[in-house]
Amino acid sequence: MLRHLQRKTPGEISLVAFDRDPEVRRSLREERRHPYHTPDSGDTTPAAPASVKPEVKIADSVGELVADLDALVLAVTSDSTREVVANIARGSWARPLTLVNTAKALDFQTGRRLSEIVAESLAGTGRSYTYAMLAGGTIASDLMLSEPLGMTISCADAAALPALRRLFASRNLWVEATTDLAGVEYAGAFKNVVAICAGMVRGLGHSYGSVTHLISRLAREIEDFCVHRLGADRATFSAGSQCWGSDLWMSCTGKTRNQALGRLLGRGLSLDDANAAMAERHKTVEGVQTLRAIRVLVAEHEAELPLLTIAKRIILDGEPPRLLIEALMQDSLDL
Repeated sequence: MLRHLQRKTPGEISLVAFDRDPEVRRSLREERRHPYHTPDSGDTTPAAPASVKPEVKIADSVGELVADLDALVLAVTSDSTREVVANIARGSWARPLTLVNTAKALDFQTGRRLSEIVAESLAGTGRSYTYAMLAGGTIASDLMLSEPLGMTISCADAAALPALRRLFASRNLWVEATTDLAGVEYAGAFKNVVAICAGMVRGLGHSYGSVTHLISRLAREIEDFCVHRLGADRATFSAGSQCWGSDLWMSCTGKTRNQALGRLLGRGLSLDDANAAMAERHKTVEGVQTLRAIRVLVAEHEAELPLLTIAKRIILDGEPPRLLIEALMQDSLDL
């Protein structure tokens, strides 16, 4: 996202970046590039080093980062959200801050949305902020290479949406806006699980048609649950929605982390071994955290989510991946 925003007209915005890894900060400041996002760091990274313009300031602390910001993009893993927001709360904000989260997941401890975790973390601090989420069918390499892409910006405060659209939209990024924050948060999280399952079907050796069959069935199951049980807008889960339709197909069929993990599971690796293989490439897979959250969220509704329930048992409990195909085809003759 930093590379995308630094393409704005000079003087239009000022950028400050921070990473808690000292080596990342050193590399960004001294070499103006990210030390891990390089041509040889895996198949989901760009074909050129992730360079950073000289005018981008690299902060040495969270306090320095938030000292004079209007908007803060949180590009952190879901399980780091509590810690990061707590650190942000200890900083000194010069004015009301807009927090834009990019993590497509739920809180794995409680199954709650990350917007709720942020609200809880900032409650009682007296800090004025607006929360938004950015989601869509993009991966870092495509965004860095200026591919024509689409995303959804969601915020419960409709008045904040025009400025947020202007901030992120560009010639290569089309941005739609919605006030259905809950729906976008659920869409971004659940599509991770669908992508892992799509990868498992591939890892089991099945065809592309088998993958799309799984995607369509599981996606419909999740859509109905989110609309009927979680209060999401049906439009958020449409094929034309960037946070669901676009993101779902890109995540399930593109070179993504969740899909790559699913392939490893389908080939017989345990979750621990598959995660270790991804970690060697500096890849964190949010779909696993989403499933841990889903255990809480759907505990009383498993009968409505047969495919998702089987996926949870396979990925988290180590049951055989072939059970996903058996569940997918279970009622094919009961007509």
